[in-house]
Amino acid sequence: MTRVEALGYLGFRVKSLEDWEVFATEILGMTATRAAIDGEEAVVLRMDERAHRITARVGDDELDYIGWQVSGPDALDEVAAALTAAGVAYNDDAGLAEMRGVRRLLRCTDPAGYTLEFHYGATMLQEPFVSPTGARFVTTAPDGADTGLGHVVVVCDNVEETTEFYRRVLGFKVSDHIIPVPGMLLTFLHTNPRHHSLAVAPVYKDGPTGINHFMVEVDDLDVVGRALDRVHQRKIRQLASLGRHTNDKMLSFYVQSPSGFGIEYGTDGLLIDDETWSVVTYDASAYWGHTFDPA
Repeated sequence: MTRVEALGYLGFRVKSLEDWEVFATEILGMTATRAAIDGEEAVVLRMDERAHRITARVGDDELDYIGWQVSGPDALDEVAAALTAAGVAYNDDAGLAEMRGVRRLLRCTDPAGYTLEFHYGATMLQEPFVSPTGARFVTTAPDGADTGLGHVVVVCDNVEETTEFYRRVLGFKVSDHIIPVPGMLLTFLHTNPRHHSLAVAPVYKDGPTGINHFMVEVDDLDVVGRALDRVHQRKIRQLASLGRHTNDKMLSFYVQSPSGFGIEYGTDGLLIDDETWSVVTYDASAYWGHTFDPA
């Protein structure tokens, strides 16, 4: 049973709130507001009717927390029971739930050390989302199923243990695998029709752990193209060229965020039907393009 519904939100610690505000609005097409959160100034980003999808507070340019959305109180109780059965400690934090604008929130740490916030009842705003760049972000499937913010890819040195936690405890399902270079296996997991909401990658050579990238999807290839033009015009580092992935079929490019990690910006992502889906392993991450910048 998939206990998690979707990737609800992400939180980051960043060195420059100003850079993130400009990048998110002028390059990605989100809207931004300044807010005080727990006594700290923050940039709160919208991409749909949710009050927030991404929150940035001052820090060391790192992932702060991952917010996993569940469907309601019964589903959250199931998560609590599953965590308890697995011996995973969690906090049921009413104050933090209020801060995040959700009805209830459980907080724990996964085996790789990432902070997770399971929640339901996210605040929806009456004021419609209107992108400053004309972007329409894809957060639901055509049938109305909630597909969430997009996906997040994390790097860790205990991939098998971390993957099994998401599978066995939380009910995530493996979508497929990619071997981008010999000896390196990436695992992609889904919780809804979106091909993956999470991917787990091993440490490559002497690289760091942490977030590799997160992805947001728009509904129009021209929006992707115009965003790529803005990246070039601003001389922002492009981490990977425009290309199409083998597994989720996403047509996208990767850009370096103001914090250094990547953001995938794409369209036309694959939706999974669990009734007919089979897990496979791809020997490359892209059919074409996605040439990565080695710098």
